[in-house]
Amino acid sequence: MPELNGGPKAPIRIGSWWFHPELNRLRDGNSVIHLEPKAALALMLLVERAGVPVTRQELLDSVWKDVVVSDDALTQVIIKLRKALGDSSRDPRYIKTIPKRGYCLLADVQTGTGSADTLNEQPRQGLPGTNRYLVPGMAILAIVLAASMLGYLFIDDPSPAYRGPVEVTVAEGATLTIMPFEAISENERERRFARGMRADLITDLSGLPELTVINPSISKAVPVAARYQVYGNVQQVGELISVHIRLVETASQRQLWSRRYERALDDIFQVQHSISRDVVDQLTLEVPAANLERLASRYTPNLLAYENFLRGQADLLLREREANTTARHWYRQAIQHDPNFARAFAGLALSYAADFRNHWTDDGEKALRQAQEMAQTGAQIDPEIAEVYWVLGYVTAQFKQHEEALAHLQRALEVDHSYADAYALMGGINTYLGRPDFTIGQLRSALRLNQNAGYLYYLILGRAYYFMGKYEQALINLNESLARNPTNLETHIYLLATAVAQQDTDTADWEIEEIRIIEPGFEGNRWLETYPMTDEDQRKMLADVLARVES
Repeated sequence: MPELNGGPKAPIRIGSWWFHPELNRLRDGNSVIHLEPKAALALMLLVERAGVPVTRQELLDSVWKDVVVSDDALTQVIIKLRKALGDSSRDPRYIKTIPKRGYCLLADVQTGTGSADTLNEQPRQGLPGTNRYLVPGMAILAIVLAASMLGYLFIDDPSPAYRGPVEVTVAEGATLTIMPFEAISENERERRFARGMRADLITDLSGLPELTVINPSISKAVPVAARYQVYGNVQQVGELISVHIRLVETASQRQLWSRRYERALDDIFQVQHSISRDVVDQLTLEVPAANLERLASRYTPNLLAYENFLRGQADLLLREREANTTARHWYRQAIQHDPNFARAFAGLALSYAADFRNHWTDDGEKALRQAQEMAQTGAQIDPEIAEVYWVLGYVTAQFKQHEEALAHLQRALEVDHSYADAYALMGGINTYLGRPDFTIGQLRSALRLNQNAGYLYYLILGRAYYFMGKYEQALINLNESLARNPTNLETHIYLLATAVAQQDTDTADWEIEEIRIIEPGFEGNRWLETYPMTDEDQRKMLADVLARVES
C-alpha cells in the first residue's frame, strides 16, 4: 500500500469505487466525484489502515500536520467522505465510527490500474460490517440492525423482553404516498420546482378529510404503508414547464393513471391545481365542493415570490446561522413580490425564532416578538393553511405558553389531519410540560404519517424516554437522532444526561467533550434561558447535568 506522503499512487479500489489519490478523485461506473484535498488525505490514511481503527488524533496529525484545528474540522471531513461514498453513519458500509477512538474503513481495498479487469491483488478485508452502535459499558445489538434496515425506530416497552420497532399501521380509507419528484435536467431551478410542486401537492391533498397522506420511508426495506403512490417528474425548458404524473397501486405496482402537463412557466400554478384535482378524480373520492374549491386557491399567484420562497425553505432547513440569515432574505424577497403570501410570513417567523433559540442575535426577545408578529400575520392572511398554525404553535412554545401552543397545533390538525409535524411538536411540548408519557403516542402518530422522519422526531422520543426513566429506549432513539445529525447540540446534551443517570462516567466524559467541541464556551444557564422546558423538576435535572460541562 502506498505511503500517505510517498510518491505517485496507483488507483485504489474501495468497495465499488476507484480512488485516485493523485487526482483527489473518486469514480465508479456512473459518476466522478472530486474530493477536497483534506478529505482525500483522510481517506488515504483510512485506506492504508483498512480494517484497523484510526484515532481522531492520528487523522488530525496526518491531515493537518502542524496546523491546529478543532475536532469539528475532522468531523466535517468525515461527513463529506460519507456523502461522496454514498455511506451512512447509521448503517456504515465504508466508514465506521468507533466511539471514543476514531474511524475504521470497512470496505474491501484493492490496488490496481483503475480497471476491474486488471486487478491482481487479493482484497484486504476490513472489519466485519456489523450494524452495532457501541456505547461504553453496553452494546445495543439486534435492535439497531433492525432499525437501520427499517429506516425508522419507535420503541414502546410493554414488557421487559420487547426490543422491536412498532409496526406501522395504516388508517382505513384512501391512503396515498407522494414520492419525491424527479428533476429531469438536474439544474437547480428545476430541482426547486420539483421539490416545491411535490410539497404543495402534499399540502393540498393532506387537507382533505377523505384522504390520508403518508410520507414515504427512505428505506427500501420498508414497504410504503399506503394504498396508492404518486410519482412525478419535472422538466423546465426555456419558458415551458413539463410535468409527468403517474398514479400507482402500491400492492401490485400496477399503473392506474398517467398524464403529462405542458404549459408556459407562468402557468405553473394552474398545472399544480390541475394535478391536485386530477388525482382526487382518479381516486374517485367524494370530496365536498368547498374542499375542491380550496384546491383551486394557490398560495401565491406570483412566480418570483414562489421561487424566492423555495430558496428560503432550502436555506432554513440547514439550521445554520448564515443560512438562516440568507433564508430571511429570500422570504422578504418573496413578500415584496406578493405581500399576501402567508407561507412566506410563516418562514420569516421561523427564521426569527431560530435567532432567539440559538442565541444568534444580541436581542433575543426582539427576535421572538418579530417571530410572533410574522406568524400571526401569516395566519391572518390565510387561516386555511395548516403550516401557519404549526409556526404559531412553535413560536408560542418559545414564549413557554404551552397550552396556547397546543391549541394552535390542534387547529393545524383540523386543517390537515395528516400533518405529522403537528403531532411531533405536540409531543415535544407535552414533555416540556412534564408529561413525557403523553409524548409517546403522539410521536407514534407522527412516525406513522412520516416514515422519513428527521432527527428531531427521534430527539423528542429520546428526551421523553429519558424523563420517564427508560434509559435504554432513550439511548436508542437519541442515537438515531445522532445518526441523522451528528452535531446537534441538544441530542448530545440528552446523551450526557442519560449517561449520568446510568452512572456511565466514560460516556459522560465523552459527551462533555463533544458538547465543548460543538459549542466552545458553552454555558448551561444561558442555554436553559431560551429552552422551553417549564416543568421545574425536569429543569433542575437538566441544570445539574449541564453544570458538569462547565466544571
